[in-house]
Amino acid sequence: MRFYGAVALGVAAVVTGVALFGRSRTFPVAARAPLEPTDGGIIAWCAEGLEPIAGGGCFAAPPATTKPSALLVYLHGRYGPEGLPEELERQARVAKMGTARGYAVIAFRGTQGQCADPQLATWWCWPSNERNATTGPAFVSRWDQSLAEVERRLGAPPARRVLLGFSNGAYFASLIASRNLAPFDAVSIAHGGPVEPMTPRGPRPPLLLVDANDDPSTVEMQRLDGDLARESWPHVLVLREGGHALPEWDVEVSLTFFDRTRSERLPLVPPLPTHPRRAPTDPDASDPELTPLPTPTATESASAPDPAAEAPPPVPVPTATATATEPPTPSAPGLPTATAAPSAPAPAPAPAPAPAPAPSDPVLDPAP
Repeated sequence: MRFYGAVALGVAAVVTGVALFGRSRTFPVAARAPLEPTDGGIIAWCAEGLEPIAGGGCFAAPPATTKPSALLVYLHGRYGPEGLPEELERQARVAKMGTARGYAVIAFRGTQGQCADPQLATWWCWPSNERNATTGPAFVSRWDQSLAEVERRLGAPPARRVLLGFSNGAYFASLIASRNLAPFDAVSIAHGGPVEPMTPRGPRPPLLLVDANDDPSTVEMQRLDGDLARESWPHVLVLREGGHALPEWDVEVSLTFFDRTRSERLPLVPPLPTHPRRAPTDPDASDPELTPLPTPTATESASAPDPAAEAPPPVPVPTATATATEPPTPSAPGLPTATAAPSAPAPAPAPAPAPAPAPSDPVLDPAP
């Protein structure tokens, strides 16, 4: 009996040890931040004016008296836990302006661990380069439950679906459009770039490229512009002054693009503005990404003429915002052409000061 009792105690000790070992092995995994948001995470992630819905989306409906004209899907730029307040400001801005124009708005969130840089393991990112492009379909499929809930709340499928991606989310918007991962009637790509190859694998929705003259992502946006031109993909490139941000002007021009492409084909006539007509009135000082700069009109030269020079100001030089699908504005009658010789030599205007280098931006995505 003593022998069997000892055996029983030994077996119990082994079982207990295995159980404790299993817990110790699984504990670090359980402590990691989940890739899919929990209910509490969804509530913390939604900005004021949006509510969490099934499937992990943050939803904002237009006023009850307004029939939704379309569903606007918003994709954020990459950000870490400390950057959540700034992202919530952007999300609230998109929702407020979108619903005011009659759009239903839903914001989705990327996952932690998706960023290419291992040091950003706690940041939320989207597939944004050739190395992780194959995960794009899985990300899009996660939206199905939220999109079904939106249709239930609206009472019917939305007449149109449009997509606005910012920064890292803009790269993902490029991927969605080129790989035909989800159907969208129009797409706005703000301050991102291409995910090569940009050869379309399905329908070619009209694209809006939103760039800024002091944005480090400008090189990537120009590369995307060139890729689309080679593919004869209808698109429009607009340029504003400032840096890497998503201020009111970017959202407004995107909504205008979505409205107009409902009934117009590209190129748009008249074209979309290429600069804000006035400085933004929205107090974007709370958004450290925005760099306010002087606001010239679309026909002004990039630098003011020298007031000491008595000669008339030079003919404006076209900016890089003109694309194959958006013809430049014709010159006003009476202006001299580039080959007309002046009657008398005039002093050259003072050179424009060199632009200040763009500050480093933690949400800017490096080129893939």
